Amino acid sequence: MKHTKQILAALLALVLTFSTLAGCSGKPAKGTSNSKTDTSKQQEASQDTSREITDMAGRNVTVPAKVTSVFSTGPAAAIYLYTLVPDLLLGWNYDLNEIEKSVILEKYHTLPNFGMGDSVNYEAVIAAGPDIAINVGAINDAMISDCDSLSEQLGIPVIAVDGDLEAAADAYRFMGELFDVSDQAEKLAAYAEKTFADIDAMEIPADKKVRLYYGNGEDSLETAPKGSDHAQLIDLVKAENVADLELGDGSRVQISAEQLLAWNPDVIAVVGEPKASLSGHSAADAILNNPNLASLKAVQEGKVYGIPNAPFNWVDRPAGPNRIIGIRWLSGLLYPEYLNFDADDAVKEFFSLFYHVDLTEEQLQQLYNGTIGTK
Repeated sequence: MKHTKQILAALLALVLTFSTLAGCSGKPAKGTSNSKTDTSKQQEASQDTSREITDMAGRNVTVPAKVTSVFSTGPAAAIYLYTLVPDLLLGWNYDLNEIEKSVILEKYHTLPNFGMGDSVNYEAVIAAGPDIAINVGAINDAMISDCDSLSEQLGIPVIAVDGDLEAAADAYRFMGELFDVSDQAEKLAAYAEKTFADIDAMEIPADKKVRLYYGNGEDSLETAPKGSDHAQLIDLVKAENVADLELGDGSRVQISAEQLLAWNPDVIAVVGEPKASLSGHSAADAILNNPNLASLKAVQEGKVYGIPNAPFNWVDRPAGPNRIIGIRWLSGLLYPEYLNFDADDAVKEFFSLFYHVDLTEEQLQQLYNGTIGTK
């Protein structure tokens, strides 16, 4: 009996020893949880599905590791997306017209219209389930506040992108990293940078600078004053904007015909009124045939031009990357003798890179005279 008790005691000691060793090994027993290991696995899973970026407003934002669908908060954002990652574009911000459809690839014609400004259908956006939203505009406190508010409203990250024309190359490179298409983004960024460099290298004598009036609206008597965002392209091409006015609270100002006569510009370039289906070329014809404006130097010399508007206006409306080609076109129009590039070749290259279309010579001329997409 005594011998049996000694054997049992020895076995009990062995069991206790193995239990202690198992506990010291750091391996959880079957059916138990190791909180440290679980947390690490959760962090790894999170890193697989999301990542943190810093947007162009300096905001730290967590976005999906792979973005598959993007809501554009306005037309400028939609154009950036269409030019770089068209298959990620959730929809447009208005119904495309026939002129826009004449250049935009057919597969994107039927994307839904989610609206813009105060008319955005946020319920439809949420139902469509985009991964993120892109907001393009001037980087300031109001922009940051808008992004934060919209993010809370939609329940998705809203990314701020600098809408300044001269920041276009940086914007493309930023979005190239965001969407993992850096190689394609670099091609667009390089084109933008070369455009600015070519224009900057043009040396225009002071006495050769063209005095330009930029007209907007149905009567072409709305203009963008010197220094305003909507007149940025005029300054870039080294023209003298005759509208040296206080901007006030709006983005443009209304003037009178008398004011235009007093300025008497060398050249007039007009955009027309897209909302009234009035093209720039129709607006230019109206000025050329207006007897009240017959004394204008630009009218007498036939230097009143409609700004090309396919698929988007080349100078303004919207103030997006569509303006990059406007720099080439307008500088070629104003200063053909000082150009250090072939304007036609530059337009064709832009359309191939940005709009995914290889223009024929006929289409190029239709773009210039405003007949593409019209019947």
